[in-house]
Order: sequence, then structure tokens, then C-alpha cells
Amino acid sequence: MSAILVFAAGASQAATINVLREANNPHQSAYGMHANTGVEGSALDGAQISATFADGTTETLTWMANPTLYTENAGTENEVSYYGIDGSAVGERINFFMDWQGFEMTTSSLLSSISINVAPANVVFDTTTNLDTDPNGGSTIGSSYGFQFELYSEFVDLPGAINVAYSGIVNLAGALAVGDLFTTMTVDFSALATGGVLGSLNFLSDLDSMAVANDLTPVPLPASLALLLVGLLGMGLVGSRNKSDQPLQIA
Repeated sequence: MSAILVFAAGASQAATINVLREANNPHQSAYGMHANTGVEGSALDGAQISATFADGTTETLTWMANPTLYTENAGTENEVSYYGIDGSAVGERINFFMDWQGFEMTTSSLLSSISINVAPANVVFDTTTNLDTDPNGGSTIGSSYGFQFELYSEFVDLPGAINVAYSGIVNLAGALAVGDLFTTMTVDFSALATGGVLGSLNFLSDLDSMAVANDLTPVPLPASLALLLVGLLGMGLVGSRNKSDQPLQIA
């Protein structure tokens, strides 16, 4: 497959969102996608988040599922107990929350960037809208519909740009990576007019669950491909471009 797939956002949002999908740090799945790929906040348990602030300091957070056990109709024959669908990651200056929809982030210091690695939670980012049945391909079997980074509607008027990079490309055993699934999303807010994010920001990026726990195995890059990627970076061929419906392929 091609080494780099590049996207950027359309004009429907005031904030320009540039998205880069990188063919680095590959991972392989032996068992594929869960029959129900939907991911709620509780399913991200163990995911790792790194936050970098404008002053150069950092925080590392671990996502935790809500441990609360809820009970309805206690003491009756209709008693039902269940755990919540939400989860969170709590730091000193930055917090995240998610239930069934997207990430809700709050920071008390000017935030430059975040990196979210969902592989420890046995989850991947699904970045293309193609269906498995699309004759043009573009969707890993079992992953169905996905979408890239989006802001909640109340935040789309942010002036400036947000740069998003997906890495940790994922393939199914015995097949090449399609270029839709990734383990990690890095979001750079430093190109916003404010120089970063302070306060609240809510965003979405589609997530899919894998069928079997601990199934995402890192795959070493062949030396020739690693050299090719280094060469492309040195030539300045890797960067942000305007979005089209099809990926811009850089061989």
C-alpha cells in the first residue's frame, strides 16, 4: 500500500482541521473486529493519554471505566445490576469524560496537544466513511462506517487550525492495511488563534472495538520501508493538504 495517506477538513467548519494518516508504527490483528464495533466510554479502560501544555510541561493519564455498580428494583424479583457505560481520565490540569458519544475535555492550563493511544483498550480509530460493501474499498472488513476527528457543533467556530495525525496503522492478519484503522490520534491545538485550548473542548472520532483482548500486536517495519519514510520526511513530501473524498497517496 502507499506509505502516507493525507486528508484535511472541508469548509463546513470555521476551524480548519488538517488530518494526516500515517503508515508508521504498524499493528496487526489476528482475530479482527468485534461483531458490535460500537465503543462507549467504559470500553476505553486502559487507554493512554499524553497532554502537552504551552509552557512545555506534560501529563500522562490512564483512562478508567466507571467502577460504580448500579442496581434497580433492589430486593425484588426484578432486581437488575449493571455498570455504567461511561469512563474518564483525570489529571491535575486536564480531564476527559466519555459516555456513548464523544470526548469531553476540560483543561485549566493552555493546552498545546494531546495524544490518545487506544490500543491498550483493544480499540482502534476508524477514520473512513466507506462501508465494507463499497466496491472502491477503503474499509477494513468488519469495521464498517467510520469518521475522522470532528468538533462538537458548539465548538466549530474556533478561529485558526487544528492539526490531527493518526498513527499506528492496523491491518488484519493475512491482509495489507487498508489505511482506515489506527491505534493513536494526536491532536495539535497550537495553530489556533489562542495558541491552544483553555477551558472546555468536545470532539469526536469514530472508535471500533476488536473481537479478542490483547489482539493488537506491533509489527516491525521492514528496513526498506523505514528508510523510505525517512526519505519522504527529508524531502518535505509529508504534510497537510486540502481534503478530498479520496486519499492523496504518496508512494
